[in-house]
Amino acid sequence: MPASTAAKSLSTSWSATFITRLHRYKSLFLRRWWIPVLTICLGLFVEAFLIYQTPPSYQSTSKMMMAGKLNIAQGAVYSEDAVNFYGTQIQLMQSAEVRRSAESLVRSAHPELQPVTVEIFVIQKPRTSIFDLSAIGSAPDYTQAYLNAVMQKYLDFKRGMREGRGHEVTTGITEQLVQVEKDLRNSEDEMLEFQKQNNIGFIQEEGNSAAAYLVKLNQQYAQLKTEYALLNLLDLDQNLDRAQNRTETAASNQPVENGGLPFSDVGPEADYLKAKQQVQLLKAERDTLAKDLRPNHPKIIKLNDEITKQDKLIELFRADTLEKLKTRRESIGKQMENLQANVKEWEAKALDLSQRLAQFNRIKGKVDRLKTLYDRLTNNLKEIDVSQVVGGEDQVSIMEMATAPISVRPGLIKSLLIGFGIGALAGLAILILLDRIDDRMASFSEFQHHFSENVLGQIPKEKTKGKVDLLQPDDARHVFAESYRNIRSSIFFMPYEGPRPKSFLVTSAVPGEGKSTVSANLAITMAFSGARTLLIDCDLRRGALCEAFGITSKIGFSEVLKQEVNWREVVVPTAVPTLFVLPRGKPLSQPSEHLLRASTEALLKEIYQNYDYVIIDTSPVLAADDTTSLAPKIDATLFVVRLSYTSARLTKKALELLYGRQVNVPGVILNFVDTSLPEYYYYQYSEYYSTPAAPDGEAVTPVGREHPKPIETA
Repeated sequence: MPASTAAKSLSTSWSATFITRLHRYKSLFLRRWWIPVLTICLGLFVEAFLIYQTPPSYQSTSKMMMAGKLNIAQGAVYSEDAVNFYGTQIQLMQSAEVRRSAESLVRSAHPELQPVTVEIFVIQKPRTSIFDLSAIGSAPDYTQAYLNAVMQKYLDFKRGMREGRGHEVTTGITEQLVQVEKDLRNSEDEMLEFQKQNNIGFIQEEGNSAAAYLVKLNQQYAQLKTEYALLNLLDLDQNLDRAQNRTETAASNQPVENGGLPFSDVGPEADYLKAKQQVQLLKAERDTLAKDLRPNHPKIIKLNDEITKQDKLIELFRADTLEKLKTRRESIGKQMENLQANVKEWEAKALDLSQRLAQFNRIKGKVDRLKTLYDRLTNNLKEIDVSQVVGGEDQVSIMEMATAPISVRPGLIKSLLIGFGIGALAGLAILILLDRIDDRMASFSEFQHHFSENVLGQIPKEKTKGKVDLLQPDDARHVFAESYRNIRSSIFFMPYEGPRPKSFLVTSAVPGEGKSTVSANLAITMAFSGARTLLIDCDLRRGALCEAFGITSKIGFSEVLKQEVNWREVVVPTAVPTLFVLPRGKPLSQPSEHLLRASTEALLKEIYQNYDYVIIDTSPVLAADDTTSLAPKIDATLFVVRLSYTSARLTKKALELLYGRQVNVPGVILNFVDTSLPEYYYYQYSEYYSTPAAPDGEAVTPVGREHPKPIETA
């Protein structure tokens, strides 16, 4: 099985178990609803009694208002910024310090009043700065005086806090102001001393000049470095060509880079270039004459001699030019070294000027900051002095003095809620305890939890009270009828190793489980299938099948067992053609003595030969010994269990008695099943069981002469 399928199956099983358990608690509550009602009433009564026994208390109320403050620092703007501190004010009103001071005030002002415990409650009205104060105590006069004293002491406490805080702030600002003034004077003296030693204007100008000159030196050094690199990379001809181009550019009045190999019309480089040009001319002339003259011609030979002579001159001029180029390169290197030394010297000078200028700016900035801080502290000190005069703090005043006390019952609603909660919890605890003690099974899954017997079928409970009508051919209770058809199919197709059973005994553990109703309806269902069926009322003490089928005969199976009459004479036909009933007859005081006789076994064998199926309704197993005496003589015993009624312990005891007598119990029939639970999906498709209509639109006519009469559920 895939993991997802297993998880889904587990979730579904858990959900069904939870709903089943919830249904069990619901059924328990519907049966025992009076227990939580009784415990709740008891809890309310106890709380009401305790409240009644409590001495009466008296409540006095008053009001206080908090006004906004006049903010001098912001141009005398009225603001309600104290709204964020209302919680703090409430805590101050209820603080231990204020309460102790109030008790002392009442004791000194009203020594005749006896002190009592008084509770103070403070509530802020929504969207206002008004406080509602209430005091609750056992002495009315003391409570009223105590509330007035609390308000007065709160005002005194606020006033003392404001004065003390103002004095502390003034002292702190004054000390800070003295320190700032001292630091300001020291910084000003330091700045004056620095200005004496350094000409600030000259330093600024000299710094600018040094920076400009340093830039110029760096530019020159960069040009020489470029020229030096080109002299090393290019050969003689490339350098001469570059110098000649620079000379032509200068002649055309265009800007030229400084440095490089100078070019002139005289000197070795000019002779070198002229010699090269002469050689090129001679070679061109030789090439022209070679077209018409032979190589040994005197003109050709003369030109070759001249070319050779010019080549030697070129070598001499080349050597002189290379020497000059080397000298130029060494000169540029010396210039670069000199410029590097100048750059370092001026960098050091510019750095020194910058440091001295930065030091002056730091001293000046410190002086400016101290001046700003000094001015701010001076203004703050002035504002505090003004605030102490006009009262800059939030002003609290008494709107209403304490009212005359009235008698109250404090905590009435709370006490009643506590009593209700305790009673409800006690009731639920008792219900849970009863559920743990009660072993009655309420669903199919709970039956499986206690027993391993096979379940032949489940009969849903009918919503009618008292008697339940027997099945009819055209019964409108489709689900109810289908459940009996399911039991019939289970009986017909049960696996057996030997011959299939023809006789069935229907019993239960205790009375009231509906075994007689099951017997009658099962017999009717078998007869509907065309089988000749005999229903025997073997409950010889309290049999009720006569009333169910409307039988008036006073003799029956009791007289047959006593061999007073032949069984064929007392068998009664019913409205179903193939169903016959053998009524109980007169009650017997000791039925088991007759059932154990050999004649009874012979009687049953004779009856089997005349009917396809024999269904016997007997007394409950635990009510009398009749069933355990007769059941071993019957092919199969069907055990009826009524859900939410039968105890698992009693059911187990009854089954053990049957198994102890070697009784064949092929399965159990669950009666009075609540089909609203999710595990009873089989009964939730009643539209498949509806009676089809006749071709002309009328209902199909039922089969049978008359309908059976209803039978009691017990």
